[in-house]
Amino acid sequence: MEIIKKNKFPLVAIVAVSRDFIIGDGNKMLWHLPNDLKRLKSITLGNPLIMGRKTFDSIGKPLSGRANIILTNKKNLKDNIQFDKYFVQSFEDAVIKANDWINKKFKKNEQNTKNIFIFGGGEIYKLALNFCSQIELTLVDVNLKKGVSFPFIDKKKWKKKMIQKVEGNESYPSHSFWVYNRK
Repeated sequence: MEIIKKNKFPLVAIVAVSRDFIIGDGNKMLWHLPNDLKRLKSITLGNPLIMGRKTFDSIGKPLSGRANIILTNKKNLKDNIQFDKYFVQSFEDAVIKANDWINKKFKKNEQNTKNIFIFGGGEIYKLALNFCSQIELTLVDVNLKKGVSFPFIDKKKWKKKMIQKVEGNESYPSHSFWVYNRK
């Protein structure tokens, strides 16, 4: 894991959570926030995403313009280079694959703006959070009480800043965008 601590490209967790830090039910998204999806796309486009197989299955297809690196215990799954879909068996292999993708896809002068995004689910966040320098977090104004939770964020180790507050309506709940930077 030493290679990950010294990685050239920053690891950034990107997540939407309820007030009680639930991220999902293990199968599907629990809310539909169109402006959050637009924000997610603008932040992650042109960067690799590391996600678990269940998260990938819940999306249903590779997200275009990004490397979709899927961490799974299943063996013999076939990469699809045309759609930037790759399967790996370890977190370290996922980071190596993300590095390789950036190095092959972008010129040296373009690489300094690239991040490796940790895209979920719960087990992947637990594996990766200690290596992340930043968290892009959408806080959804609901309490769910049960489900898959995001790991504890130690306020002593992170500095947080609200980017925007969005009022809810009949289609979606109120939510806010936050950036956490490691101290």
